Order: sequence, then structure tokens, then C-alpha cells
Amino acid sequence: MDRLSELPDSVIFHIFWSLPMWDVVRTTILSKRWLNLWTTTPFLNFDDPHMHFGTVDRFRNFVQRALLRWDGVKVLKFKVESDTTDEEDCEPIHEDADLWDLPRKFEPIHEDVDLWVRFAKKFEVEELYLHMVIQDDHESRSGDIDDLIHWVPQFLYSCSSLKVLSIENCYFRIKGNVQWNHLKSLTISRGYGVSEDVMNQILCGSPQLEVLIMSFFECSKSLCIRSNSLKELSINKHLYDYDASTYTTTELRIWTPNLKTLEIKGVPFSKCLLMNVSSLNRATLGCYGLHHYGETHWYHRIDGFTSHFLGDLFGQILPSIQHVEHITLSSCCDKGLGAMIEGYTYSSYPNVKSLRLRFHYFKFVSMIEISPLLKKLVIEVRERCMFSDLQNSLGVDRGIYLELKKNIPMCFVLQLRTIEVTFFEGLEADIVFPLLEFLLKNASKLEKIVFRVKGPLNSLLRASQKLMKMPRSSRTALFTFGEY
Repeated sequence: MDRLSELPDSVIFHIFWSLPMWDVVRTTILSKRWLNLWTTTPFLNFDDPHMHFGTVDRFRNFVQRALLRWDGVKVLKFKVESDTTDEEDCEPIHEDADLWDLPRKFEPIHEDVDLWVRFAKKFEVEELYLHMVIQDDHESRSGDIDDLIHWVPQFLYSCSSLKVLSIENCYFRIKGNVQWNHLKSLTISRGYGVSEDVMNQILCGSPQLEVLIMSFFECSKSLCIRSNSLKELSINKHLYDYDASTYTTTELRIWTPNLKTLEIKGVPFSKCLLMNVSSLNRATLGCYGLHHYGETHWYHRIDGFTSHFLGDLFGQILPSIQHVEHITLSSCCDKGLGAMIEGYTYSSYPNVKSLRLRFHYFKFVSMIEISPLLKKLVIEVRERCMFSDLQNSLGVDRGIYLELKKNIPMCFVLQLRTIEVTFFEGLEADIVFPLLEFLLKNASKLEKIVFRVKGPLNSLLRASQKLMKMPRSSRTALFTFGEY
């Protein structure tokens, strides 16, 4: 029995979407019914060009032949991922060579990509994924960015059939009106030209947009997100260069009354105004400073400067998210934690049920103090830090137990149900034990404790033995130990 031939077309087409188009074409040998089935599939996935073709020219020729053979009615999903350079024409890269000094041959494939996207638009494409792979994401020394970055074709802004759009390594410049009347989800990865004017045109032309995920390079002094339809928003800002003045000149304004999930990470804005986020349920803050870019001299020059800004930034954001139930604080949030909770009381965040903390140092006790009804606490320690710094930050001696008992209200530990702790290789797990000891002794309704260590198994074994010996008020709490 030929079970492949019995599969309905809808199932086969979904199988095709999970495969690069090269493999889809080769399925013609599997069954007689599959001989020309690929020519009618509404899912066209031209991905991983160099995996099979080796050169841009061969990939270009394959795409053109495939589109000429295609005989379908409508394109539901269309994906193209293309490299702007031809690897076979590049000289071998020496280990110590400067990337900018290497002679590279750029293949002008941008016009071909525009033709392929126009083909998808002609057949009323609903999901479009335009991912341009580039060898380096900075401007060339000559100042000509066109060789590296693909400009979003103007006709794409009038593609009214789009429901999902994902664009990577592309430059935005809008000359007309945006007509994305049915667009539900927009993802911009490593975008260029994302200015306030461009964002305003996109949002005005996308009345049904619900998901907006943005990862972009700084190009505007301010950014305004104003939408009645947005339910999920993620903003990740990068820098073109290491210009510390960027911290003092940027502003983010968000007016999204129906937003459910908000994530702000990357280089911080100097001013962040959440003007209307009344429906917000989940919030993630994860800003970092210039030291994230690996430039240690910049880090030393603006470390205090960054801490001051992060404190001001979180001080602006926190009053607007006091109604949120799930909060995640990560990256350099610890630098401004002391400043951002100043003046708050135990009842400041009565709705927070889940708190996830990803800190370099353990300055999270104060955040726990203002979340008295917390039910789930997740602590992740991801980066190495000096043990002496940890002692200065929180203290690992027995005295910290008294400090915890003094500052953390009992109503907090009575509500706590779940604790999850993750430590990464190179960190001492002992530094969190005073907090865990206090919680185990007082959290009478605790149901689950998950402790993970990324590193040698003997570290996990020592941690598990120490935790199991601690007195605990909840006899039904389930302990789980494992590797991350």
C-alpha cells in the first residue's frame, strides 16, 4: 500500500514547508502522485542557499526555474534567505586578517529577491519571510551600505494580503502609504532605518497588528509605539557604534491600551514612558550598557553613567507596571535596582504572582519585599562574578539570615508555591543558600523546588545534599535536581 499517496494535500504541503525547496523538488521520486505535486504547493521555502548550491548564481538559477515551474493558485507562505556574498569567490580568510581588508565579491542578488517577492505578492502571499544573510552588519569603510543591506522593496508596503511578515537585515525607507490591512504579526530582526516616522507609518497602515517584535540599530532620537490593536511588543535596540551620547538623547513612548506582553531590552533609552498599558500582564526588562559590546575602555568610562541611567529608567517604568502579574528582570537591572525601588512599600506590587530574576549579583531581596503575594520565584545566575563582589553585594555569612527575616514580610512566604534556581558553571551555589534556607523554613505552602546547575555533577550533588538537610515547614514540597 502506498501510504504516501493517501496523504491529503494539506498534510503534504505542510511537510514541504518544513523542508528547503531543494529537498521538496527531490520528493518527486517518492511517489507517482508526488511527481508534480511540488509545483502546486502554496508553501515555498527557499532557505539555506549555500548548503546545496555553493554559489549565489546557482541558488538564483534554481529559484528562477522553480518559480517558472510553479503552477499553483495562491502562495500562503513564502520564505527566501539569501547571502549577499559568493563564498567560492572569496579568498581564504587568514586567522589574523582584518575582515574589512579582505577582497570580497558581492553578488547583486537584491534585484532578484525583489522579483521573487513581487511574485509572492502577485499570488496574494499571506506569510512572508525575507531574511538576508550578510557577512558583516556594519557599514563599509567607504560609507556605502547598499552592498551589505537589502532595502525593503517599496511595492511590499502595499501588499494588503499579508498576515505575517518577518524581515531580517533589511533597511526601511517608506515613500508611500503602508497598506498592511490584514497584518497580524511583524518581526523585524536587525533592522535599519527604523525611525519614529517609519514606525508611525507602519502602525497607521497596520490596523490589525497584534504582535510586533523589533530588533533594530539606533537611527532615531525617539521612538513612539501607538496602537490600539497590539497585544505583544518586544523592543531590542542596538548601536551602530559605541557613542555614549546615545544614552542621553533617546526617548521611548508606548501607548498600547490592549497590550498583554511587553519586553524591553538592549541599549536603554534615556527616557521611557508607558503612557497607557492598562491591560499588561507580562513585563520583561533586560537593558545593558556599552560594555555588552566588548569594549572594556568604554565600560570603565561610563559604568557609573550607565548605572545612573538604568536607575532612572526603571524608576520611570515601574510605576506603570504595578498591576502586572508576571515580571522578569534581567541583565544589568541589578545596577539600578536600589534606585528603582526607593520609596516603595510592601504593597507596591500586590498583583505580582511570578517573578523571574536574572542578575549578576544578588540584589533581588528588595524586589521580593515589594511583591508580598508572590507565588513563583525564579532566580537565574548566568554570568561569572568575583566572590568578593558578591560578599559586598549581599553577604554570604550567617548574618544575612537575620536581614532576610527582618525585611521580607511573612505574608510573602505564606503565598509562595514554587522556587526555581539555576546556576551556571563557574559560580558558587552557596551564595543563595541563606535565602533558600529562610524560604524553606517559613514557606509552609511550598509545593515545588527546582535546583539546576550547569557544570560538574559533583557541584550539583553538593548543592542537593545541603538543601535536603535544611529544615522546611512544608512536608509536601517536591525537590527536583538536575543539569541545565
